[in-house]
Amino acid sequence: MNIEGYPKDFKENIIYRAKLLKACEVDEVLRAEVKALCKKDILFWVNCFCYTKDPRRKPDMLPFITYDDYQAQYILDVEKSIDIQEDLLTDKTRDMGISWMILYVFTHKWLFESGSDFRVGSRKEDFVDKLGDIDTLLEKVRFNLKRQPIWLLPKRFNFDEHAGYMKIVNPENGNCIIGESANEHFGSGGRRKAILLDEFAKWEEKVAEAAWTATADVARCRMVVSTPVGSANKFAQLANGTKEKIKRITLHWTLHPEKGKEPYYLSNGVKMSIASQKEAFKLWQSGIKVRSPWYDAEAERRSEADLAQEVDIDYLKSGHPFFSLMALAKQKIWDYFQRKTPNDVIPYGKHIRANLVEIDNKIELRESIDGWLRIFELPKEGCQYVLSADTSEGLAKSDESFLTIRDKWTRNIVAAANGFYPTDDFAIKIFKAGKFYKDTDIVPENNNHGHAVCQDLRNMDCKLYYTKHTNPNNEKETIIKPGWTTTSQSRPLALDQLEEEIRKDAIELRDEVLIAQCKTFVFNAKNGKPEADGSFLDDGVISCAIGSAIIKEIPFKARSDENTKAKQKQVVKEMQQPIGVFK
Repeated sequence: MNIEGYPKDFKENIIYRAKLLKACEVDEVLRAEVKALCKKDILFWVNCFCYTKDPRRKPDMLPFITYDDYQAQYILDVEKSIDIQEDLLTDKTRDMGISWMILYVFTHKWLFESGSDFRVGSRKEDFVDKLGDIDTLLEKVRFNLKRQPIWLLPKRFNFDEHAGYMKIVNPENGNCIIGESANEHFGSGGRRKAILLDEFAKWEEKVAEAAWTATADVARCRMVVSTPVGSANKFAQLANGTKEKIKRITLHWTLHPEKGKEPYYLSNGVKMSIASQKEAFKLWQSGIKVRSPWYDAEAERRSEADLAQEVDIDYLKSGHPFFSLMALAKQKIWDYFQRKTPNDVIPYGKHIRANLVEIDNKIELRESIDGWLRIFELPKEGCQYVLSADTSEGLAKSDESFLTIRDKWTRNIVAAANGFYPTDDFAIKIFKAGKFYKDTDIVPENNNHGHAVCQDLRNMDCKLYYTKHTNPNNEKETIIKPGWTTTSQSRPLALDQLEEEIRKDAIELRDEVLIAQCKTFVFNAKNGKPEADGSFLDDGVISCAIGSAIIKEIPFKARSDENTKAKQKQVVKEMQQPIGVFK
């Protein structure tokens, strides 16, 4: 029989496997040829001798037959990464067979290549190994080994002796596959040919960071696999290259022959068919919302966050975002622009960078590529501004001080700055920016280190905001202290105001740092509190939200004199765009 021409049709493959096994039982020469081919060609071994189990189907034990569209290539990619010793990250839609495929590659090398020791890990011990539980990693290996013909197993191999809890040993060549649950010292002690870190996005942040560092000296090839769970965990940082580069393979549902059948997308409410699943995958990569009948059924039974995590490979939506991602997608980042002369206008959609210096009791602008202030609009006569600021708390996650300046009439960001500033330096920057923008209202948060900033500003000639308390009996106001006081009541009100502005396209954020922080500002899954996701920062969000609250409390107020009214009319006339509309 032609041993290399194995069929991919389900029924034909089962018949072929049975004939091949029967022939090998009576023909030693054929058996040796088949074993040699299994060693040489992993896809032959997988498609002719490997099995999977799916309790949702009857029968639940199934021959593993690779889909050429993605599974065959993925197995070869995993094999190559181990051979050339490179890290590999796989982000995926749930139920794509990734764990099975990686474990097939580990098992293949465990069987046929000396010096092939592996370690597999997940966030809990019960997910790594539990005898009889096919959902665990090592039980999948045992399940497949038990269905191998005896002549493919190692000499002297005994399941009771060599395939025990958390450790599967090859007595013929000494190879081991060892299981371990998530911990900060994961993998330490000994070298491995490769390591599997399964569902890595769900590992506790501190443990994931420590384990990733610890395994660098244990194996040159680390297989990192997960569906996304937000944008701030170690897995997301690796996937998006925010801290280090790693080879990445994305296995999206559009690649699956069954899930991706009859793909389409909507254009102005009209259903547009997609020619092929490969084309559907490319369209999804380009940002187009691709659907299929299978996807529509999943969307009906899952929540938006669950769909984003388990199906869409959407890092932002899977993290329970606070702001509307659809609205944030409309926000345009204004690019850096260098003017040729100080009299040149700043084009719409661009920003300059500058330092502010005080000369002869006057604040002047000095444009510089290294300037600390990002300016989107220069101050205009007749406009009224608010400068709000969040001072660094000196936390371990390296938060920054952040100031934003907003036009009260348009609500748009006109300038922003952030950095690791000492409190006295930050107070001076706030003072200079406030003076430069027409004696704007200055509203720094006064909590923690912000108190020192507010005390410094009290001694400067500026329009410093004071937190007040109104007596409900006589409506008399009492000044409490300088600056904005963040409380359990004021914080959510300010954030909700900013959320409404963004959702209703009533603000142009413009600043790249601020927009990025808004995208990673989420509801904490444990306490429901809106805050930065994981190790990301939210100082810009808080600063901007304080500005939203102040614009509501102290809105734009038209001047009474005729000259000022004329100037205000001219400002409105000069506005290049309606609120929330971008060029």
